Amino acid sequence: MSSKSGVLLLGVLIALICIPAVVNAADPYIEVKLTDPAQYTYRSLTIETVKILDPLDPQAIEIKLNETAPSKILRLPSVGEVNGAFDPAEGPYSHGGNSVYVTTSPLGTSNLPEVYQNYLIYTEQTFPDFKVTGPDSVGFGNVLLLKCPENLDPNAGFTELFKDSFKEGYLFNKTGMLYFKYDSSSKTGANYGGLFYDENDLASTLERNVVELNYFCPPLELVKAFSPGGDHANFGPEPGEYIITVVQYDSASKTMQVLAAMPVLILDGNPTVTWNGDNPYYQSQNKGATVSFDNVDKIAYALVKENSDYGLSMQVDTKKLAETSIPTSIIDAISILKASAGKESPVTYILTADGAEVDLDVNSQFVIAKGYGCSGYADASSVTIAAADLKALNPGTYSLYALGMNGQKVVAVDQKEVVIKAKPSGGGGGGGGSPSGGGPSGPTEPSGPVAYEGTGSLMTDSTGIVVQSIAVSAVDGVATVIVPAGVQALDANGNPLTEVGIEPLASDAVPAVPAGAVFAFAGYAYVASPAGATFDPAITLTMQIPEDVWNTLDLESEQLSVKWYNEETGLWEDVPTTFDPETRTVRATVTHFSIFALFTEPIEATVTPIETPTTTTTTTAPGGETPTEGLPVTMILGIFVVVIIIAAAGYFLLKRK
Repeated sequence: MSSKSGVLLLGVLIALICIPAVVNAADPYIEVKLTDPAQYTYRSLTIETVKILDPLDPQAIEIKLNETAPSKILRLPSVGEVNGAFDPAEGPYSHGGNSVYVTTSPLGTSNLPEVYQNYLIYTEQTFPDFKVTGPDSVGFGNVLLLKCPENLDPNAGFTELFKDSFKEGYLFNKTGMLYFKYDSSSKTGANYGGLFYDENDLASTLERNVVELNYFCPPLELVKAFSPGGDHANFGPEPGEYIITVVQYDSASKTMQVLAAMPVLILDGNPTVTWNGDNPYYQSQNKGATVSFDNVDKIAYALVKENSDYGLSMQVDTKKLAETSIPTSIIDAISILKASAGKESPVTYILTADGAEVDLDVNSQFVIAKGYGCSGYADASSVTIAAADLKALNPGTYSLYALGMNGQKVVAVDQKEVVIKAKPSGGGGGGGGSPSGGGPSGPTEPSGPVAYEGTGSLMTDSTGIVVQSIAVSAVDGVATVIVPAGVQALDANGNPLTEVGIEPLASDAVPAVPAGAVFAFAGYAYVASPAGATFDPAITLTMQIPEDVWNTLDLESEQLSVKWYNEETGLWEDVPTTFDPETRTVRATVTHFSIFALFTEPIEATVTPIETPTTTTTTTAPGGETPTEGLPVTMILGIFVVVIIIAAAGYFLLKRK
């Protein structure tokens, strides 16, 4: 996956948690004049003008998914005022060899309705039960449920898009629905409820199957019939990504309007996201955290602070919007990855929060107020959030949103609550830091380690089992030893261990490397105390190497390893070691205390396994590095979406025999 494709995956997730699924039936914010209408005539349906309507007008059509099947809800951040603007406001553009003239108006300013603060995801195969509501003045229109494709050619033109983008879907009327599916080898269709259908006249087919849009829902008996166990379950939607869209066509003016759209995701099960950091997570630990799904090959995450008042601004590059080769939607938060793979986003999204500063100079098309969130992606099943990014966040409760994919198919979406604190209550004394009573002073957090610097007290039972996790960092801020609850910690005499310490060892005091050894000292050595202490199972010693030192390492021909010094033999012995270039973190698993040091050695040498690095791109990392690639969110309503929807419906409905 290219880096641009990867950040677009993140865009899918960001849009999922930020953008409303609503377009109104009033004034358009984009109007497209097609200069060659003959290019857009299909089975007696001609479109000369496309109008895509302002999504922020309070008099809007709404699509609401009903919880009639196993499902879950993503609780979205509290987004209040939303606004947007286009630059340039109008102009002629060429798209796929076809010329169009685009006119735009600023998006209205409004508060996002509370109904759109949550997003429903179906966790088993079902037919979506939904309703469309709007003002009485909206009149009549068509309602379709279209399946989003799992593979698209990003260089395809309009003709190919008609065949590739909307191969499968449903057209509704008041009493029934028409199912259509077409591929290169077969055509499938089913008409339930007696919809009017003329394969030679798409305009009449649409106009004769309009429904009142002030209130419409598919007949409940058909929802049940097309769901698993129903009479027509074999024609029901398979797990995947879909979009419900509401359109109006005026044959007199040859104008098409899109009134509403709603992404629908049907998962095959309910996969859960894993956060391997402590919860609460203490920033004083100075360590990263990993977000992962099982059985995915791409992952994206967004960590957004709860209980904050957000505003959302959208800055749209109109020329880029017109040049988008596959139509996109301001709300199609799931399928848009396939529609825009490898393309830059035409939109910059700015999420403001509580008056906090926003850094508009960051290299990203998703910008969040400093201290209120971060995001990233990886072409892997897991992605690591760097300690520096977590430390830059304001302490509080955060929503972790995660999305996983296999190839181009979304297979996992989940949300998890993460509490971030600066440091534990009563933790972090410098030097001795050993409070009376044999444990940390003040209340402790049962699910997070108590942080110390230099030396920390250890709470154990009579057999030496640790009852409270601790993390003790050296005064240089590089090395940390972590002793989790449940480990048996004994001193050299076999008694329960009562304290743990780690301190840097001066370079001139480090035992020498034997002559002829293939490894070389890398500049960091520590004394872990008390000497002879043992741990079962092993505990973790981490070193987070400063960036200026890391940049001097030659990791193309060498790799890092941690070794312990055996005083009896006078030799350095291997310790199981992994390292992550993305976070500059080295991890060693140790079963006893001694002198530990970091070394480099040739890659050809036999060493312990190297951790597979993940790729992390952050959107907000005050105090950290800015990402080298932007994080675009390609969620603006494409100027040609209505042409594709109607042309596709006509092509496949009328191809059915």
